[in-house]
Amino acid sequence: MSAPTNNSLEGPTVAELAVAYPSALSVFEKYNIDYCCGGHRSLEEACLRIGLNPLKVKQEIEQTKGADISQAFRPERWSSSLLIDFIVQNHHSFVEDAIPEIQALLDKVCAAHGSDTLELLSIREDFSDLAEELTSHMKKEEFVLFPAIKRLESQMHADHPLAGAIQSPISAMEHEHDHAGDLIKRIRTLSQNYTPPDFACPTFQITYKKLREFDNDLTRHIHLENNILFKRMKNREILG
Repeated sequence: MSAPTNNSLEGPTVAELAVAYPSALSVFEKYNIDYCCGGHRSLEEACLRIGLNPLKVKQEIEQTKGADISQAFRPERWSSSLLIDFIVQNHHSFVEDAIPEIQALLDKVCAAHGSDTLELLSIREDFSDLAEELTSHMKKEEFVLFPAIKRLESQMHADHPLAGAIQSPISAMEHEHDHAGDLIKRIRTLSQNYTPPDFACPTFQITYKKLREFDNDLTRHIHLENNILFKRMKNREILG
């Protein structure tokens, strides 16, 4: 994909901007602009939906672009096999390690503060649903979809029957991403963007910090799959 020109940030979608300018991800995360599941929207539409000034956000993205000149992390240029290995070793491993830690923290703060901070109980329930969803989802990717993509790439044939066969599993994974995205957005809202109340104890504060880290990692995780890996497979692009 050609990078958007400096003169026009209106045409490309948020997802396209996220791929073309990796440094823009920090701007999107700062303003909670959805660049993974909702990345199909233009930047202007995405900003207006959440009450942001598109011009202000564009200016901030422009200011970050210099960092992309020497940006080493350009996953859109990687082979699909390398990208898959990175996703599994970094993002899937992070999710697997973080889930039990966050669940234990939520149990602790709910026991201490659940009666006076009722949203904690909803956050714990939503995170439990998210954990169950992601655990199942990642297994399907690791044992079915990702090996199929690697096999397809190894044969270097975009018209291989497997290229058509993986389209349905990709759509299913994208649908599950949407559901996971809805859950993390609800947690974000319930926690007031992970802002602990004034009376929060250290454990409460750490819980929200860990949830924020989980949110940021999951957003980048889904971005790599939806906007790069899966888009490549839907367009039948085989990198050599």
